Amino acid sequence: MNKAELIEQWGTRTGAPTKAAAERAVQAFIDIIVSSVATGEEVRIGGLGVFDRVYRKARIARDPNTNEEISVPGKWVMRFRPGKGAKDAVNK
Repeated sequence: MNKAELIEQWGTRTGAPTKAAAERAVQAFIDIIVSSVATGEEVRIGGLGVFDRVYRKARIARDPNTNEEISVPGKWVMRFRPGKGAKDAVNK
């Protein structure tokens, strides 16, 4: 499913009056999660999981084509940890 399909499903399931309204709702949902996680806040959604950010340490990697060592700097990344309900739904 891509974003356009998500917007369509969101509109259908919530009874949004227009596709534009459903798109605004989906975009607001995404913006809230991203901005919250970017400030270091954890976002917990019951039945789905937890979005948070973690620091990935700097490391030395290798270019698979040339076998040359490359220094990869550390950075903050977003992480999603699925909740029990989501795990169970996927594994049944």
